Amino acid sequence: MSFVASRWLLIERPSPSASPDLESLTSSIPTAWSAVAPLSGGSIHPWDQAHHAVLAPSALGLESLGAMYAEPDFVQAFPFPRPEGGGLESLRSSPCEDRSPNFFWPVGVPAHGWHLDKEHSLLKAARDRVGDPGDGRRVRVGILDTGYDPHHITRPINLLTELQRNFADGDEGDATDPGRHFPGNQPGHGTATLALLAGGRVQIPDAGFDDFVGGAPFAEVVPVRIANSVIHISSNAMAAGIRYATQLKCQVVSISMGGVPARAWATAVNEAYEAGVAIFAAAGNRFGLSPPASIIWPARFGRVVAVCGVTADGTPYHKSGLHSNMQGCFGPPAKMNTAIAAYTPNTPWAIMGCQGAIGFGGGTSSATPQAAAAAALWIQANPAPPGVATWQRVEAVRHALFSSADRSFGEVDKFYGRGVLKATAALDQPFRTDLPKTAPDSVSFPWLRLLNVLESMPRGRELMFEVEALQLFLQSQRLQELAGGADPISDNPSRAEIKAVLDAMWQSPAVSQALRTHLSGLFKLM
Repeated sequence: MSFVASRWLLIERPSPSASPDLESLTSSIPTAWSAVAPLSGGSIHPWDQAHHAVLAPSALGLESLGAMYAEPDFVQAFPFPRPEGGGLESLRSSPCEDRSPNFFWPVGVPAHGWHLDKEHSLLKAARDRVGDPGDGRRVRVGILDTGYDPHHITRPINLLTELQRNFADGDEGDATDPGRHFPGNQPGHGTATLALLAGGRVQIPDAGFDDFVGGAPFAEVVPVRIANSVIHISSNAMAAGIRYATQLKCQVVSISMGGVPARAWATAVNEAYEAGVAIFAAAGNRFGLSPPASIIWPARFGRVVAVCGVTADGTPYHKSGLHSNMQGCFGPPAKMNTAIAAYTPNTPWAIMGCQGAIGFGGGTSSATPQAAAAAALWIQANPAPPGVATWQRVEAVRHALFSSADRSFGEVDKFYGRGVLKATAALDQPFRTDLPKTAPDSVSFPWLRLLNVLESMPRGRELMFEVEALQLFLQSQRLQELAGGADPISDNPSRAEIKAVLDAMWQSPAVSQALRTHLSGLFKLM
């Protein structure tokens, strides 16, 4: 994975309702974000531009904002090889070619709809039990993806097109996926995940399928387009999409993409949680032994449920050894307490622009909308008691799904977190009002603090160094090897290992001059 561009600078400032001390910056201070054009000249490192915006805001005309923090609006690009095999992983030249199952993995029976049945997620039984509550009483779900195909046969019954939004191409009102094709682009990714979440009734005579393809077909669904491609994701679009879903009072959000974190993502997640929005995000995928090895962001945040993969026969969506097939991410152990597994690959995959074709897809992209659908069904069946705080709805639905998940699988804690999704069992869990609040999410690199790299300075600039350091670490296999495989968020490697990581970071051609200068100060003190 790499950062291929920086479109804007994202500026964090006090919100109009807050009057914080600008020398500090904590999760409890209400803040607002602005996207501004960076300085001209491609030779300036994006993070150096961000520091410039905080230290010398007049150069960008930002003195009136009172910037507390700034970060680049990176566009993350993921390497997407062309592995052998069928299904979603094959990246065939024509998007309308039949996508057959990938027989490297177990294939469910019957071919379409197996993931919904009583042997798997139980989503069919759960949705039949909950039914359609009617206008004005349906749960609202936001889906952040590449947009949707308005003409596909799987289009949800209650798709709120009047609320659709497109943050991939600016702040526009049309979330239709334009279907831009190039190798690895996966046009129609959002159409496919939307179908798994809330797709309408379809008939597939050859497969003997005549049913709703979605887990929660009666939910209200808001399509939010945040990317042109599942492998090119902008920091600003992701954050804007989450904030928009929160403003619309969505109760559930499904995100089948992600990458390396930005602080803008953390603040959007925190705002959503406080407003009662339960976010489910894909744990991530890799090809064979390639990185990323562990769960990506925003799924990695504690206030977000990471959705991992379990195959049709109950084995992990992971195989050790050398192979080129796509498989799912999991871990580190500290994150798996807020993770759950749902079924993939070889699930139905709606193919946009192909006369309503439905093939077979994979990745944790397929698993995520199933978990989000189960959450929507539970919320529909278990309204919040009077007087509870909005964030308690998030904790209640998470507890219902976690406590009812199937833990009978081997190495469940390693691969599946709290277990494998069982939607009808979740419906039987009552609304708990005694659950503790999850700590606010942040983006940090604690190893800088362990070695006192961060001298006394405004908290905003400390965070800027930490966010850049974490982004660098997550992009570098060498830095991860020097850390002995330790996780920078939850593990404490030896002092020697941390020094080796920071020394290599200092030498990296990708580091900003601002961070390199601060790392130099550390080495002089050693």
